Amino acid sequence: MDRKPNPPRDSRDFRGGRDERDRRDQRSGGGRPSPGSRPAPAPAPVPAAVAKSGVPHGATESGWLPDCVYTGGNFETGLAFFADTLGRLTRFSREPADLAMARRLDGQAALPGLVNTHSHAFQRALRGRTEPRGREALERLLVRMTGEDVFDTARITFLEMLLSGVTCVGEFHYLHHQPDGSPWPDANHLSREIIRAAHDVGIRIALLKVAYARGDFRGDAGSAPARFRLASAEQFVRETEVLRVAVEKDFPADEAWLGIGAHSLATMPLDAFKSIAAYARTQRMRLHAHVSTTAEENAACLAEYGRTPVALLAEHGLVDKRFTAIDAIHLGEDEVKLLGSARAAVCVCPIAEHSLGLGVAPVEKLAAAGAGISFGSDRNLQIDLLKDARMLEYSLRTRGQPRSTFAADAATALFQAATFTGARSLGATGGALEVGRPADFFTVNLSDPSIAGSEPDALLANIVFAAERRAIRDVWVGARQRIANGRHALQGPMVGRFIDAQRRIWGP
Repeated sequence: MDRKPNPPRDSRDFRGGRDERDRRDQRSGGGRPSPGSRPAPAPAPVPAAVAKSGVPHGATESGWLPDCVYTGGNFETGLAFFADTLGRLTRFSREPADLAMARRLDGQAALPGLVNTHSHAFQRALRGRTEPRGREALERLLVRMTGEDVFDTARITFLEMLLSGVTCVGEFHYLHHQPDGSPWPDANHLSREIIRAAHDVGIRIALLKVAYARGDFRGDAGSAPARFRLASAEQFVRETEVLRVAVEKDFPADEAWLGIGAHSLATMPLDAFKSIAAYARTQRMRLHAHVSTTAEENAACLAEYGRTPVALLAEHGLVDKRFTAIDAIHLGEDEVKLLGSARAAVCVCPIAEHSLGLGVAPVEKLAAAGAGISFGSDRNLQIDLLKDARMLEYSLRTRGQPRSTFAADAATALFQAATFTGARSLGATGGALEVGRPADFFTVNLSDPSIAGSEPDALLANIVFAAERRAIRDVWVGARQRIANGRHALQGPMVGRFIDAQRRIWGP
């Protein structure tokens, strides 16, 4: 085949954050190049795609029969599910012939793949080095980390995500320049390396290309760290448009796509913020930004603009259903209502936020107001979205609230945040095991000591609140198995190259 498959007539394009996710319409998935190869615009031939899925029963359909599958908000037993050669779920069945034809996943439960809404992959290289000397370690990383190191660090980060059940990531990418701060000959070089790393690992990626202009509120233009700094909003838009066209050409629409990020109002003056937001709206891209992470940020924004971040962005029409507020910890009641009435999303990163002592977003109020809640791994100190979910719930309880503060059924609400709402925030195709969505799912070993003995009615709560990461056994993305028995096919080389990169960065 020499072109991408045409989607069905009733589908809508997810690329750049289309509205299909908000309407819960069904659509087709894209082809899947094999891991380790260079990006190619055409999907793999049908026989290769089926062979890679590991399903032996035919050349036109893949099927799986776990002990139970999470669909429609419940675990169902005796239910097989099937995908076409493009990795799109086509049907669920209890017919004896279908059950016999499906690949048996004995002792396993299947769940939709997790969605990591907010990641800084390059900061994975800082793990274990930020606690005593965070600023010093970051400065050393920035002057030593090469483009090759960025690629190898992104691969190990995305590998860890797959191993933890994440099948889609929003990469909030603001490391743009060479170690000396000068632009690369190709201004989008590191963006391409991040996407190439995701392709090699086999994870879906929304690359949120991030604008970063100054060091802080009222700072001079160009006061941002040299490797982050953009020349102007206009140049940022031009470079992003070049990248958008290239990504659309080289990848299926739901394997890799672009969104826009503004690091924050502290680092992006309002006029520049508005310029890149206008471009995002023209291209129907998602727009993400850190807002109200600290009380000091709110005070500085008030001093410069007379408004807090959410109020200021809303006043200028920038808060809508395609906007995701990152952190959003220090919000007033009016700001909660603004985000909720706009159906905006809020991404919380509990592990990272706790490591920095930042506090907890008022997620129970945000959810009640209509905002969507999702999770991110942020600095990638740890990569475990289920741990983020339980940490959020437990943190809410420490504020003197009753149990199950996030929702009456906390496990279901937290899992929804880690899947469907995260996908909506990124404009992604997954987030649920439903006909028309991609076959992105992970399985857990029902005999793992952390969840052994769970009855179907208590299984989701056990997975959300108790499952250890080792319980995750297999992971599929677009019906292609990426993790088998807790291991990636390219895991050894990926880990080896990352170890070499770390030695180069932190050695003498």
